Amino acid sequence: MTNENNKKIIFLSYESPWPAYSGGDLRTLGLLKELSKAFKVKLVVLCRQPLSNEQLAVLKEYSYSILSVPLKLGSFKDKFDIAKYMLRYVLPYHCAIIAASFASNPQALERIMSYPGIVYASYGHWGILAPMQAPNWILDQHNADIEFWRVYASQTTNYFIKGAALINWRLADKYFRKIYPRIGRIVSVCEEDKQLTLKLCPQAQVDVIENGVGCSYYAPDRKTRTDPPRILFTGTSAPRNMIALHQFVSNVFPLIQKELPKAELLVGGNFHAKAQAKFKDNSNIRFTGRVDDMRPLFNQSDVYIAPFEETHGSKLKIAEAMAMGMCIVSTPEGVRGFPLVDGKSVFIGHNNKQFAEHVTRLLRNPVQRERAGALAREVALSTIDWKVLGKRLINIVKTTGKTLHVKL
Repeated sequence: MTNENNKKIIFLSYESPWPAYSGGDLRTLGLLKELSKAFKVKLVVLCRQPLSNEQLAVLKEYSYSILSVPLKLGSFKDKFDIAKYMLRYVLPYHCAIIAASFASNPQALERIMSYPGIVYASYGHWGILAPMQAPNWILDQHNADIEFWRVYASQTTNYFIKGAALINWRLADKYFRKIYPRIGRIVSVCEEDKQLTLKLCPQAQVDVIENGVGCSYYAPDRKTRTDPPRILFTGTSAPRNMIALHQFVSNVFPLIQKELPKAELLVGGNFHAKAQAKFKDNSNIRFTGRVDDMRPLFNQSDVYIAPFEETHGSKLKIAEAMAMGMCIVSTPEGVRGFPLVDGKSVFIGHNNKQFAEHVTRLLRNPVQRERAGALAREVALSTIDWKVLGKRLINIVKTTGKTLHVKL
């Protein structure tokens, strides 16, 4: 293998990582950007629609070659094929989607499976394509692949979706016990997920690359505000966010409004109209809808909240809030995976009353919240800035290559 070929890797992306609206897209894009600084990346994108010229132009900045594979997820026949793969091969849902999609693209499948260099897969379910022995594969979990479905099942109120999620949890548990021992390395987003993976597969080699953020891009530019005190929550109308938002609005926000009647709750992100309608009775709650740039929302707010009772992985929204120098009030689960210190770089509310007291006090005390936000940003700069994480990520790929005697 020539030196030129030695510097090449394959990166597998589930859907286009750009434009990045979700936490998964943002992580995938961050990984791709950092890897492209050290390697020539062949990008394989499994996507519903053909990549637009604009998408291709952006993604070509980080890859020398782009292969787009149609994602089988639209027609009735696609859904039938996915169900067939799930039943015949006892596969979790997303693994069955990938298997069904590549069944129609055998040449692309062969190129991936036979590739001798490093294959970096952006999600664990890409493991369905890995050979029986895949020491050259690195699986990025995003979230612990099994725990995700257990938590998802506990959070949805739709009985059909809950049942499907519970089935998928069992399928994932069985599937990943087989996949992990075959894979060269696994990348978790936090130490908690790493330990869950090692409990499942003690012989696995697991590294941690946290949910990173570009601290030079996410940098505070906060002006002195004379508006009513403002609390910020960000996300989408996914069940985990809706549960947290309902919990806060029903049990915490009234306690805050009792002390600060003019306090506003700004909800930033892609919450659909039906989700927004559930909060229409409170005139102090405002939804932004989808925004391309979240930074102004952080700069125009005073306290960031993460009122999550049960979660998985770690939340990229917390990384963004840290980088933006926001004063954060959270439950213990809300800041899962981040090295924040209660009472200094974050304020932990262990119950509704304590959560409300933290928010109320901080809304009244600009000096204290500025100090906490500054400490949170310091933690972000030293631990989760992509400038820090990128070096570790590149080293993981290089050391994996050395194990394979591939010169990267």
